[in-house]
Amino acid sequence: MFDPKLEKALNDQINKELQAWYAYLSMAAFCDTMHLTGFAAFMDLQSREEQMHANRLIRYVLDRGGRVDLLPISSPKDQYKTVLDIFLTSLEQERANTRAIYELYDLAKGVNDYATVAHLQWFLDEQVEEEKVMSDAVGLLKFAGDDKAALLSLNREFGARRPEAAGKS
Repeated sequence: MFDPKLEKALNDQINKELQAWYAYLSMAAFCDTMHLTGFAAFMDLQSREEQMHANRLIRYVLDRGGRVDLLPISSPKDQYKTVLDIFLTSLEQERANTRAIYELYDLAKGVNDYATVAHLQWFLDEQVEEEKVMSDAVGLLKFAGDDKAALLSLNREFGARRPEAAGKS
């Protein structure tokens, strides 16, 4: 059985993962409306990864005999100025998620729940990868600047990304 604070924190993290899923889904839709189908596909893949992360946590809580309490998720932002704006938002979202997982990890350590500590190691490793992907994308988009040909080239490149290239999700 979980410490009550840890069980609540795990449910809060499930909510954060679902909120990220919803945000990436909205980003994908926005890119699609801009006819940037490569970026849309990339963001759709990101949304599916976040949903998988939530499912992984849900399964863990249930496997440990805990209670899953699915909380409401709010409407995500649905308008952006540029593709760079989308990726800057994504990078900040990933950084916030990393901070939340660190706090969850510290809580699990503090209540001596070593199984949860071990389980969260995968998420810590995943967040390093997620932040790098978004940081690299921001760097490329900044480099491309207002060059539409460069943006279209990046759109093709991001659209070619496959689930296996997205990491160990």
